[in-house]
Amino acid sequence: MTYNINLSVIIPVYNVEKYLKQCLDSVLNQTLENIEIILIDDGSSDDSAAIIDEYAYRDKRITAIHKENGGYGKACNLGLEKANGEYIAILEPDDFIESDMYKRLYELAKQYNSDIVKSSYYKKYETPEKTETVKIDWSKRFKLPDKPFKINEYPQFLALHPSIWSAIYKREFLNINNIRFIEAPGAGWTDNPFQIETMCLAENIYYTDKAFYHWRCRTIDDAQDIKDYTIPFKRCSEIHNWLKQKNITDKNILAAIYEKELSYINIILRIKDIPDMNDCIGRIKKSCTRMQPKIVYNSNIIRKQNKKLYYLCTHCIQILLLKRFKKKIISIKFNKNEKAIYLFGKRYGLNNRKKDKNESSSN
Repeated sequence: MTYNINLSVIIPVYNVEKYLKQCLDSVLNQTLENIEIILIDDGSSDDSAAIIDEYAYRDKRITAIHKENGGYGKACNLGLEKANGEYIAILEPDDFIESDMYKRLYELAKQYNSDIVKSSYYKKYETPEKTETVKIDWSKRFKLPDKPFKINEYPQFLALHPSIWSAIYKREFLNINNIRFIEAPGAGWTDNPFQIETMCLAENIYYTDKAFYHWRCRTIDDAQDIKDYTIPFKRCSEIHNWLKQKNITDKNILAAIYEKELSYINIILRIKDIPDMNDCIGRIKKSCTRMQPKIVYNSNIIRKQNKKLYYLCTHCIQILLLKRFKKKIISIKFNKNEKAIYLFGKRYGLNNRKKDKNESSSN
C-alpha cells in the first residue's frame, strides 16, 4: 500500500492557550515535511480554539476540528479516524519537539519496517521547586535493545511511563488490531491501556535512546496530578481484562505490569486527601490479589521497594497506612531470608526463617 502522507500528527487540545503556539511551531518546523497535522479542540473555553483556527488558516497541512468536550481518549480516537498517514504520532498540546524528531523516527520505521518506533524524551520541570530539563535515561535500570524486538524480549518497557507521545505507530498496525483509546472523561490515564496494547501486539518495535520530545511537568510529585484516585485502578483493571482476553500470560510481561501497578499504588498513597480511604484500601487489596506472588517476589523487573509495598498491601495494609504518616515507628525487613514488619519493636511476619545477619532494614 502506498501513502501520500508519511505521518499524521494528532494533537488533542483542551485549554492550553499558554503553550499551544510553541507546540504548533515545533510541529510546523519539522524537517519531515510530508505530514498532516490534525488539531482537535476538545471544547476549550480559553483562546485555544482561536489559535487552532489561526494556524489552520496559515498552513494547509493543518486540519482543525472543534467538538464538545469528551476527554483525551475520545479526541485521539477522532484523530485516528481522520488520519491518512502511513504512521501516526500523538503530541500533547503543552509540550514541544525537536525539529528532526519525526524525520528521524520515520526513517528508522522505514529502515526496520517497524510497527512502533520509540524514543527517549526530556522531562522539562517548570515548578516552584525545580526548573530544569532532564533526559530520561532508562539504561540505569535495564539494558537497552540495539535491534528490533518484541515486547517479550524487553518487557521492562511496560513498567515505564507510557510516554506514548515519544513514538510513532504504523497506522495499518493500529487498524488491523483495532487499537483505540478508552473513551474516559478528562485525561483519564487512557495512555496506559494504549501503551500496553500497542507494545504487546507489535511484531517489530525499534527503540532509539536519542531524545526529541520535551514533556512539560508542572508538578514535582505525580500525586499532585491525580484528581480522582479511582482512575489508575480502573485503567489497571481494564488492562488485566484485555490481557486475559488476549491470553497473554508471559510472566515477565506480567511482572512489568505489576511493577507499574505497584508504582501507581505508591503514588496514590502519597495523595494528601483521599475522600474514601476504605474504598481506596479495597481497590488496593483487589489490585494486589490479582498479582501472582511468585512472579512478584522472584522477578528482577519489580524493584525491591515495590516488593515491600506488595507485602504490606497483601498482609497488613493498616500498618502501611500508619507508615504513611508515622514513618519512624516502623521498620521493614525484606530479603530472601525474612519478610517482616517491626512495629514499636514487635515483629509481624509470615515466615520464621533464620535471620540473615547481613539483612538490611528501611524506614
